[in-house]
Amino acid sequence: MLYDVKSSIPRPIYRRKLGDAIRHRRKARKLSQEKLAEHADVHRNYIGLIERGEQNITIESLVKVAKALKCKVMDLVVDAGI
Repeated sequence: MLYDVKSSIPRPIYRRKLGDAIRHRRKARKLSQEKLAEHADVHRNYIGLIERGEQNITIESLVKVAKALKCKVMDLVVDAGI
């Protein structure tokens, strides 16, 4: 498994890549983390943790976030290159 070398705590690189893809789409839609969390019905801190690759996202939450970003889960996976 590849790990994120930017972090002092080893994290799988795919979490960081997926978080970057979510952040990119969120910013493209001009949404704050708080607004995205509200639309996805998750806690605003959870969005930050996901975007930084610090938290594993559940499939359920990934679907909610994708819907809130008006895209498909597959779009986020492709954007992340994973």
